[in-house]
Amino acid sequence: MLSRLCLVFSMILLSLACFSQSKADKDFEKARTFFIEGKDDKAEELLHKIADKYPDYYPAYLALGEMYFAKGNFDAAKRELIYVVQSDERYDLNAYRKLADIYEREKNLDSALLCLESYLRFLPSGERNQKKRDEVSHKADCIRFRKQALLNPVEFNPQNMGANVNSENDEYLATMTADQSALLFTRQTPVVSGKRPEEGFFISYKSGEQWQKAEMLPGVLNSGYNEGAACLSPDGRYIYFTRCGAEKGWGSCDIYRSEKKGSYWSEPENLGSNVNSPAWDAQPTIASDGRTLFFVSNRSGGFGESDIYYTYLKDDGTWTKAKNCGAVINTPGKEMSPFIHPSNQMLYFSSDYHCGMGGLDIFFSELESGKFSTPTNIGYPINTEADESSLIVSPQGDYAIYASKQNDCRGGLDLYRFELYEQARPIAVTYVKGLIVDSQTRKPVNAKFEIRNLENGRIVSSGISDKVNGEYLVCLPVGADYAFSATAEGYLFHSENFTLSNVDGSKSYHKDIEIERINIGTGLVLNNIFFESNSSHLLKESFAELNTLVKLLSENPNLRVEIGGHTDDVGNSEYNMTLSQQRADAVKSYLVEKGIAPQRLQSKGYGFSKPVVENKDEESRAKNRRTEITIIGK
Repeated sequence: MLSRLCLVFSMILLSLACFSQSKADKDFEKARTFFIEGKDDKAEELLHKIADKYPDYYPAYLALGEMYFAKGNFDAAKRELIYVVQSDERYDLNAYRKLADIYEREKNLDSALLCLESYLRFLPSGERNQKKRDEVSHKADCIRFRKQALLNPVEFNPQNMGANVNSENDEYLATMTADQSALLFTRQTPVVSGKRPEEGFFISYKSGEQWQKAEMLPGVLNSGYNEGAACLSPDGRYIYFTRCGAEKGWGSCDIYRSEKKGSYWSEPENLGSNVNSPAWDAQPTIASDGRTLFFVSNRSGGFGESDIYYTYLKDDGTWTKAKNCGAVINTPGKEMSPFIHPSNQMLYFSSDYHCGMGGLDIFFSELESGKFSTPTNIGYPINTEADESSLIVSPQGDYAIYASKQNDCRGGLDLYRFELYEQARPIAVTYVKGLIVDSQTRKPVNAKFEIRNLENGRIVSSGISDKVNGEYLVCLPVGADYAFSATAEGYLFHSENFTLSNVDGSKSYHKDIEIERINIGTGLVLNNIFFESNSSHLLKESFAELNTLVKLLSENPNLRVEIGGHTDDVGNSEYNMTLSQQRADAVKSYLVEKGIAPQRLQSKGYGFSKPVVENKDEESRAKNRRTEITIIGK
């Protein structure tokens, strides 16, 4: 307050210095001296005397308005400032901004907007005033937004998640597995004996439709350091979290990762200097591709107080240099608590600068071809004058969970669930889960797996099965077709395809996968090799699987294989034998073009002589139209 009012007095005196000082000027300077000396009452009394004696001496009214505003006496401040703008509408344009702040506090948005529009109308044009014009224009836009939001509330009925999740302490920054079986969140413990609050991880498991009593996450994740703001990978295998004040950290707070092995979590690893900085790095969220990590940082070089960044996990296990998400998302203010939906197509986050209801508001932005759309405010009354943040959305997109203080909260911030209205919903996601095991021993296999969109070849999900129990889980956005492949050292890869073009995401899938060790005579059906109808021309949807085969042959240079082409029984034997040979030859040619020595490859067409099932309908015929490889040497 003192520095602000000293600045006001000084600016007014500076503007008067060009003229010979009158008695009013000298009294005004005396009032300033009283204020600097801490004699606020005397300063206020003298300013009133100046105003009474010299009604046209506006500096006194402005100073009184600032003093009352700083003390929280907004009615008195408004009275003094209104007198100035009504007496001389151009005398001090900052009076309009201060009045707009007061009207905004009073929820008189129409009057606040009129004040800002007056400021813009009287502000001289030119580069010198452009920054001020931009600031006030933005504020005016946000008030217009607020007026419309209040007139058009969105559907919202938050339900407290109950005593098994919430406590008398703060709960926030929730994260959930894709199968919605586990909810992990941060809980802040209260101040004890003058010590600062501590954060810790708690987890609740779902039984039926009921969340069980949350317990502190056991093991290495709740250490002696201050930890919080975690996210689980969709398969629940990895946890990314913030740890502050750790030895050998890169900054005040860094991002760490731990892997779940069976029922235990590994010792957390710092993500390193490509991700973390000498500043504050926190609040990670991992995409369902298992590779793209978003997080918040206040490092230098950003757009504002804190920005959202992203980094990508490379095949060699290192992270790319973190990049700023850009000016579409980030602003001169704070961007916080990002959440990337498992569809990888919608980013939710909080901001105190994008136009909202006040404080931090929740926004969402669609991600398409690597570019974000202009963020959309999730709406009132989800957003209020208070701070709203740490929102997550279910895989199906039908409901959200966020931290808030409602009338029925159990203390501080609680976690609430609410149905998400249609326009704010992402593309629904379903999941496939099961075990990856050795086909002979049935023992778990630590396999890498990835899902690719068949149309564009992009990876939409990837991960590693649990080496202790073989469990895996992958997320699949509905509305597309996918190729699945699983690979492990010493094994042939396994391929599947999933058609989800006409499903709604309400159903999940369970599939145990058996993979074959590389032995002579072992065969593999390439389920994701596709040709044009009645042709040997490979479709582009085949390239991802063919490249996986190239990788297998490159990593096993002594391996020799036969490529077998097979058809259904439609048409005569000679035609199908020729077509199957041409298709096998086409696969061989692709492999040779990618650097595989032709002497390691044999191609043979079998026509419909070796069906895997009886050709009785289209579904069975589709299974018989296939490309296989068989190990013939190693």
